[in-house]
Amino acid sequence: SPPSSPLPPQAASKAIEQGAAVVVLWDVNEPALMETVEELQGAGSVVHGYVVDVSSPEAIATTAALVREEAGTVEVLFNNAGIVRGNAYFWELDDASEIELTMAVNSLAPMLITREFLPGMVTHDRDCRIVNIASSAGLVSNPRMAVYAASKWAAIGWSDSVRLELEQAGHDH
Repeated sequence: SPPSSPLPPQAASKAIEQGAAVVVLWDVNEPALMETVEELQGAGSVVHGYVVDVSSPEAIATTAALVREEAGTVEVLFNNAGIVRGNAYFWELDDASEIELTMAVNSLAPMLITREFLPGMVTHDRDCRIVNIASSAGLVSNPRMAVYAASKWAAIGWSDSVRLELEQAGHDH
């Protein structure tokens, strides 16, 4: 059974059902996180919950270090955070921070989180997986959702490129 897995709540329940020894949850919403941790606690696995703003590279690095220290090597990583902002024509967006936040959460966070855990996964002696949740918006253009679509296109292109890099480097586990 995998020693630790940063997972969305539904996947966390499934991981516990399948015998995960340790499950790790990240969320920016502390009350919802604590409620989920409490729900999962009695199911037979150790459950860790961390309040993390994944739009912050510093928060990602700090929390990832804690996870490695407290839970060990991550074998299954779910990058599931996502936001939708700015339901308007692109030229009508008058707040650049909405663009930056969308790109930070939907595109950069999965990259930074994976960068934190992938080295341990590559050197681990067991099969490991990274699951990046995107959107059909990453494959199909959407009017009034240009920034969201761009963030998901980036996530999909990056995911596939990392997959190819891992294959090219001979990391098939």
